[in-house]
Amino acid sequence: MRVKFLFKLRKFIVNTSIIVIITLLLFEILYRNSVIDFYRTEVNALNDESTLAKTSVDFLVFGDSFSATGKEINYIEKLRKKNPSLSFMNVSVPGIGIRQVNTFAEDKIEQYQPKAIIYQIYVGNDLIDVDHLWSWEKFSFARNVYWEASDHFLSLSYLNHKATIFSAHVNSRTTTMSTNEFKPAYYDQRTKRFLKYDTSYIQNTVKLKKDFAERYRTWLTHIHTFVERVPKEIPIYMVWIPHCAQVNEYYVDNLCQLGASFENKVSILQQEYPFIVQAKKDLKVYTNVILLNPLSVFQANDTVENRLYFANDTHITNNGNVVLSDFLQSELKLN
Repeated sequence: MRVKFLFKLRKFIVNTSIIVIITLLLFEILYRNSVIDFYRTEVNALNDESTLAKTSVDFLVFGDSFSATGKEINYIEKLRKKNPSLSFMNVSVPGIGIRQVNTFAEDKIEQYQPKAIIYQIYVGNDLIDVDHLWSWEKFSFARNVYWEASDHFLSLSYLNHKATIFSAHVNSRTTTMSTNEFKPAYYDQRTKRFLKYDTSYIQNTVKLKKDFAERYRTWLTHIHTFVERVPKEIPIYMVWIPHCAQVNEYYVDNLCQLGASFENKVSILQQEYPFIVQAKKDLKVYTNVILLNPLSVFQANDTVENRLYFANDTHITNNGNVVLSDFLQSELKLN
């Protein structure tokens, strides 16, 4: 009887595993080919009905959570208010990177026929998005499996994104981001997790050191794919949002309290840093690509009375969004 039961159990497990794998593969195909608009809800929340209905826009914006933040502080919304005669279609989605963008970019470009494109890059995790940090020694089995699997199955990042609405940690970030005093216990858990893997990951990202040099090459391959899908007559403005540690020693010192390490606190503040310098060299073959670096403006405007980043989160505050929108207003010559 027991043998018969074990046989049935094994058969059930095998059949269930096959069904799960086939389902995941089919969903991955649907996701990678953008068969349906997977991010419709997010995009609808960032644009009014008149913009959504347009068949041609002045600017089509791709980005992550820095560009998909609430309308009340979003730099794109500030640009809209400054330029009511221009249309900005914002298709940014929190938590995505260039690989996910490439699943729907071509469709959005065809749908909205933009005169120009804004592609927002975040120094802090864009390289990690193409090759996740994982370590059997430092992270749980489940997290390691997810990060490794999501490097191959892009749809897993989508499912994880949708699942965050049920996450107590994500919902608690509202309190964390409203606290103006730096407190290690309050700090963004994702940053702490990255530092647990590699205390020097910020420096290695900015300077393309160690395994981040290889991550950069992978990232660049996907960036090439994105650019080559854009008609050559359409300018692409790549906006590089710096990590807060690049802005001044206030943020560097806070991160050091969290366990971050830097070879040199001054060199991390370098305005022309290896990540963007190398990208300029590698992307100069595209005459329609313009790289915009607001780091010097961030450094000049971040003060004790006017912090551009949250004390316990690496995202930019309303002040940061104001500075970024003013920077783009000038660089895009919208005056």
